[in-house]
Amino acid sequence: MIHSNSRAAYASVAPVTGQACIEVLRVIRESQPMTRQDIAARLDWEINRVTGRVRELLDKNKIIEAGNDYSHPVKRGLLRVKL
Repeated sequence: MIHSNSRAAYASVAPVTGQACIEVLRVIRESQPMTRQDIAARLDWEINRVTGRVRELLDKNKIIEAGNDYSHPVKRGLLRVKL
């Protein structure tokens, strides 16, 4: 059973999360493939905010992992919109 406070908290952030997902999807669509770091820089967001939205979009099958960007010392995954 979900507590009513939990439902209220989710309801208060759901619209924001939805809008954030739309923004992330828009940025990926405009310049794919992109890394999470590229998205964060483009939107001027913290990486944690981007990572959560990317996970949501991956879970909903809206985007896919499309290889890796090896131009950085640390391997970074590339993302693209699912066709």
